[in-house]
Amino acid sequence: MIQLLKEIWDRVTGFLFPQQYFAWQSIVYLALFSWSMSWVARFSGTTGFTQWIITTGSWTFWVIGIGWALEANHIRPFGIPIAPWVSGALVCFYLFALFPGDHLSAALIVWPLVSVALVALPAFISWDFKPKLPAPFIRQQLILLFLLALLFSSWFQFYFRLQSWLQDYPTLLSDNFSGSGFVLKLADTAEGRSGGIPLLTAAEQQVKEQLDDTPWPWVERWLLNLDGQMVKVRNEAQVVLIDSSESPFWELTARPRSLENGYALQLMAVWTGPASNPEGYFLEKTCLIRPQIPPAPQTATARDPNAQEPTPTALAQVSCDLETPKRMGQPDPLPG
Repeated sequence: MIQLLKEIWDRVTGFLFPQQYFAWQSIVYLALFSWSMSWVARFSGTTGFTQWIITTGSWTFWVIGIGWALEANHIRPFGIPIAPWVSGALVCFYLFALFPGDHLSAALIVWPLVSVALVALPAFISWDFKPKLPAPFIRQQLILLFLLALLFSSWFQFYFRLQSWLQDYPTLLSDNFSGSGFVLKLADTAEGRSGGIPLLTAAEQQVKEQLDDTPWPWVERWLLNLDGQMVKVRNEAQVVLIDSSESPFWELTARPRSLENGYALQLMAVWTGPASNPEGYFLEKTCLIRPQIPPAPQTATARDPNAQEPTPTALAQVSCDLETPKRMGQPDPLPG
């Protein structure tokens, strides 16, 4: 038992206290010392430039010490050296932490390039800070590593650009990505994310406000001048997308259709932005407009029981479907 404890102690002390001064433990201890001195400088009220110098020195020691420790202890998951990538991540974290705001996307984009720069630095600069030219096979490896890092950086940038597009244009989430070779939808997204849904809902409300419980002759005149009436409906409905970047890509239109007892008004929100279908698509909501005769009041008098009351005017009743089906292509034009 004592021998086992002695072996454990020797391993711990050998790890924490190196046999020579030129070791990664010395750099890590310098980083800890600089980090503690930066807090002393901050609490003692020194200038910001002094604090920056000490903090930068601490992070420099951290980058060198941790990268050296990973390489010296042969920490290579799946045979991949991770020392330059960890050191590059520390450099990016410190550099972008100097600026206010969220810079995670920018840090991830430049992280592979910074890591390759750390790998290439010892190959072009000697320990006495003199430039040197690496061997041809080393130059070839550095070029391949740079191209690989450039590919990773492009992937990160494409990811954040795509997320920015989806945030500004949520309608794109409702599209079909099955034909894409580089975009994979991990979960089905409801059509409710589409900007056409609130647009059709606002248009439905406008149609009901203008036609519901109005005399039937007025409804027929309204439908005869549908193009002019839709200008007002369109202007009022577009308010719901006034703060959306995709507002210019939605067009609101309507098509009337005669029924045996009334009319069917098809409200359509046409998407003119990018879509998987070359012909585009549109969302549709159908509103039924039917006349309804209110019950006649019983006002017959005793003097003239056979007197006939005037026929009441039929009033319009508007009811719209809850469903907003998605149709591929463009709406059929009105017959000329």
